[in-house]
Amino acid sequence: MAAEAEPDIPFREHVATAAACGVACLLHTLTASLLIGGLLLIVLRLETVVQPLIGVLLVLCAAVLRPRFDRLDPNLPTLLREEAPALYALLDEVADAVGVRRLDAVQVGTDFSVRAGTYGIRRRRRLVLGYPLWLAFAPQQRVAALAHELGHFASRDVRRGALVGTALASLAGGAEQMEHRTSASEAAFDASPLSRYADEMAVAAVRFKVHGQTVNWVLWIPGLLMKGAVRLLVRLTRSSARRAEFRADAAAARIASTQAAVSALHDRQLADAIDIEVHRLGVAARTFGWAGSTQSVDQDFWAKVGAYASSWRDSGGSTRDRADSGNRAPADSDPSRRQDRDFGLPAIGLRVARLSTGTKHPATVMLDTARADAIEDELREPKGLLARKIVQDCVQP
Repeated sequence: MAAEAEPDIPFREHVATAAACGVACLLHTLTASLLIGGLLLIVLRLETVVQPLIGVLLVLCAAVLRPRFDRLDPNLPTLLREEAPALYALLDEVADAVGVRRLDAVQVGTDFSVRAGTYGIRRRRRLVLGYPLWLAFAPQQRVAALAHELGHFASRDVRRGALVGTALASLAGGAEQMEHRTSASEAAFDASPLSRYADEMAVAAVRFKVHGQTVNWVLWIPGLLMKGAVRLLVRLTRSSARRAEFRADAAAARIASTQAAVSALHDRQLADAIDIEVHRLGVAARTFGWAGSTQSVDQDFWAKVGAYASSWRDSGGSTRDRADSGNRAPADSDPSRRQDRDFGLPAIGLRVARLSTGTKHPATVMLDTARADAIEDELREPKGLLARKIVQDCVQP
């Protein structure tokens, strides 16, 4: 399929992709130059004062622009292959059908999403399986969500590639680090008005804020440049990201069936409602408490979430009818559409319309009742840990 779609790629998209790769290479080269130059100034000019200080500054700049590699979230349960053979068997079957390398790790989270990505310097592949989505989706919708995410590994999405992806992460992380540089330090000067050192702390806070504002003004231009570079990379990779999204949708339809892929896109509108309900149940359980053992509380928590998802879907016919009409719904009526538009990704309505008017595919990977029950049994302990964490924190991790 990729070979057939390649001739349709516009020449300007190739140029934009090449420009994005050039910007990413320039960023990584600049980072390496700052690090090497700073170390040389520190090591070779020890008899002076100015050069080592400049070297330290260059090393700090390189640290801000350093490549940032994702890692496994320590707050989320991680499932090994021997702990979840049925889940990994399904994931391996989907990966083989898509034509990509199999996953190395699976984590279970509380977001209404399924996210596939890489972690570590070796760029191992992981999947973060949002249990609310798994709970609310029908079996073939789950296969469609998995196939869509794994399909991004085969869709040549430059935003997820090693070159441009790390550049985007470095720029975004550096800009955020500069923006929140003084927030934690300013809190250290907060003191109670009744404290015997309140006056001294107030004077110190004023001096610190003046100093912090001066530093912020100095860092304003680098921060602005990093934000501008992020916007430039997002704009240059917009066409490639849209095409990759369509390819991932096509992979989902080919593997889970077109009907399952379309219905999975429709039910993405459950995200906000389910997230709010999960938070509400966590607050209610923490405030009023639930009777029974820990295991029964965990089961009751997710049973309530599943019942809410079913009732919301049963009463959401008008919403689904609006989504069926493609892009005729107002863009601002769906928050996910606004977010997709901000990142240049196609709206859900357009993706549904393309799948609905294209070739209708039957399912090649089936999630039958026996496999679904086996996977649910393997998720019993992780979902229990997540339920207890939600209740304890009253927020989603």
